[in-house]
Amino acid sequence: MPDVNRHEPAAADVTRRDLLRWAPAFPLAGLLQPSGAQDTSGRAVRLVVPFPAGGPTDALARLAADGMAAQLGQPVVVENKSGAAGGIAAEFVSRSNPDGLTLLVAGQGIMFINKPLYRNKKLGYDPESDYVYVGMLGSFPNVVVSHPQAVPAQTIGELIALARANPGKISYGSNGVGSLTHLTTEMFATAAKVKFLHVPYQGAAPQMTDLLSGRIGFTVNGVQSVLAHIQQKKLRALAVTTATRYPELPDVPTLVESGFPTLDLPVWFAVYAPGATPASALGRLRSALATVTAAPAYAPELAKRGAIVMRVPVETSETAFARERALWVDAVRSSGASAD
Repeated sequence: MPDVNRHEPAAADVTRRDLLRWAPAFPLAGLLQPSGAQDTSGRAVRLVVPFPAGGPTDALARLAADGMAAQLGQPVVVENKSGAAGGIAAEFVSRSNPDGLTLLVAGQGIMFINKPLYRNKKLGYDPESDYVYVGMLGSFPNVVVSHPQAVPAQTIGELIALARANPGKISYGSNGVGSLTHLTTEMFATAAKVKFLHVPYQGAAPQMTDLLSGRIGFTVNGVQSVLAHIQQKKLRALAVTTATRYPELPDVPTLVESGFPTLDLPVWFAVYAPGATPASALGRLRSALATVTAAPAYAPELAKRGAIVMRVPVETSETAFARERALWVDAVRSSGASAD
């Protein structure tokens, strides 16, 4: 298990003076007008990120923190707590004081996948009862990308045809058993009625090394991690996993376009508060985040980080997330993935 990263400054160490001193460096801080409901206590809101500093999810959290600080009139700091497939951060927030000052950044892994994946182990949190949704940060498109010599397919249809002619022989890499890359590929295989050979890796870096050398045939990976290789024609993009095409790959179709309407599978991250957070505090947080993500400057800033806007309104979130939870739970079970 990776060590927990060194924390950001404690909430008590960050003051409103700090916020104003840092604001010129923040891309959204100067573009948003403060909301009417200001907090003058000087207490900081913590956004707890379940991954190390410097990664794509951390970048989304810091972008949102900048804008939320301007809206709330109080510091918003990012605190990185990695490890246990997000469980360390999730448990920490679930046990924190539900006062609106400690929030969790989480995606499908923490909220939908870990519970069925660790089915014989007790998680330190309950994703279905310990949190309440605040708002969506954004999503990262994945792309089905192949090595041109290892898998001589020009389209997703040709990949399927190759797999049908060679059942269980075309290999794909993933970030590990039960990862989003693993489960997304298995959902694609099920929908296409084909069988691939799964090669799990401990993370994306060794997987990419083997893909570039042709040791594995293809993978489903974050578009920004493979975009340069696609542009250099070292890898071939066959499809993206979002409902709409990715702007920097306009000629690459989506899986939905390719005949798989259920495979709209972006990797998203949202903000959650502890379940017992008072309605007044929750309302302030939701309003602040909604204002930030609706600002005209937000989408271009997301694009710089390889992400796109994704909207899940609070009013429809319970139904939307229940439907998606069922999708990922079924994917875990049908793939046979287990962390036990």
